Amino acid sequence: MVKFSPRVKFILITVDELLLVPALILVAYYFIPELVPFTVVATIVGAIVFVAAKYHLVYDSLKEGTDFLYDLPGMKCKVLETVTDTSGKVRFGAEIWDARSDNGEILKGTEVIIVSRESMKVRVKPWHGETS
Repeated sequence: MVKFSPRVKFILITVDELLLVPALILVAYYFIPELVPFTVVATIVGAIVFVAAKYHLVYDSLKEGTDFLYDLPGMKCKVLETVTDTSGKVRFGAEIWDARSDNGEILKGTEVIIVSRESMKVRVKPWHGETS
């Protein structure tokens, strides 16, 4: 598998959007040629603002090891559907995860701690006020 640097990833996901700049200028030239100078300046300024905002919002997520949001063990969540060793659902933040328990049945509404993450499922245990 080829690994790209965050800078290369950013360029690759931004280039296609920047190709709209000349397209917009051509459309302006065809339909309203008297506004081409304004359109060119406005489009270039808009593209610069777009790239700067996108860089600020996206660049950090392109770095390796930035999946801290899914480093779930030890996090507290709430049971939405009774959790057993074969089924159940918990809410972690705004997300709903499939959950399993090795500690028997955990009823809806119970606060639990995530013990581990297995693909798109989490293994949980009841929370008793400590996080260890």
